[in-house]
Amino acid sequence: MSNALKDISAALREAVKKGAGFTVGVEREPYDVSAVLFGTARLLTASHLIGDEAVSVLLPDGTHQEATIVGRDPIHDLALLRLASAVSAAPLTAVTVGVGDLVVSLKRDAFDGVNASLGMVSAVGARLRLDRGGALERYFQTDTDRLVGSTGGPVVDADGAFAGIQVFNRRLGAEVILPAELALARAAMLEEKGTIHRPALGIKSQVVALSKAVRESLSDHREAGLLLVWVESGNAADKAGLEVGDIVVAFAGEPVSTHEKLVTLMGEKGAGASVEVKFVHGGAVRTAKLTVGSA
Repeated sequence: MSNALKDISAALREAVKKGAGFTVGVEREPYDVSAVLFGTARLLTASHLIGDEAVSVLLPDGTHQEATIVGRDPIHDLALLRLASAVSAAPLTAVTVGVGDLVVSLKRDAFDGVNASLGMVSAVGARLRLDRGGALERYFQTDTDRLVGSTGGPVVDADGAFAGIQVFNRRLGAEVILPAELALARAAMLEEKGTIHRPALGIKSQVVALSKAVRESLSDHREAGLLLVWVESGNAADKAGLEVGDIVVAFAGEPVSTHEKLVTLMGEKGAGASVEVKFVHGGAVRTAKLTVGSA
């Protein structure tokens, strides 16, 4: 007679085995962390854990290699590293997971090899505003505590496919995971650009109600905008002609009525992008071209 628990255990054991093929250990003090191996010589890990110097990594075959920084994405807390020489890597298949799916977080260290922790996807979300500025386009959360040293390592689904990378810390009592497809897309950008800077305009703002005349002059009759209470000299907003007292009502063609929406749009466009900003100055609606700065 079939034993359901043994069947689940066997499936999870196979998932861990597959995921172990692209789980890498990163040696650092005071404890080792982890990384995701993709291609034949690239690693993704959590940027906040890695310095600018070269690091020694423990590969799935038990050998060590040196890896150097290629670039960083501070918004998504990602660092892209390059191995000194190419290796034979397990295939990396990115999958999307949903609420209720079982997932396994993995780590690798020199003491125990691969460690695994089982959890469930507790939430899937979009446009998560971050304390340090910027926003995540997509993320998911799990219901289990993270293993010490697993930050930077992969989360796999029940088939052992790459579902996400553990870069962020806990939020609202759950682990925040960067989805695999988003992580690999950002890795491709890092490969091309080196470092992805956090976009910035050089402003401070607060939500204010728009006057009746301004509302009527806007096609969507929105109720609020962002009042600029500080504009940094020489930064993006200042160069575009915006001043303290102006009210931003649209950015890159999208209505703006909250700081969170502005941060999200800035993150989507990225530093260096040329966009149109619509704002109220002296009671009149104006438009200007603005080049998004960086911080």
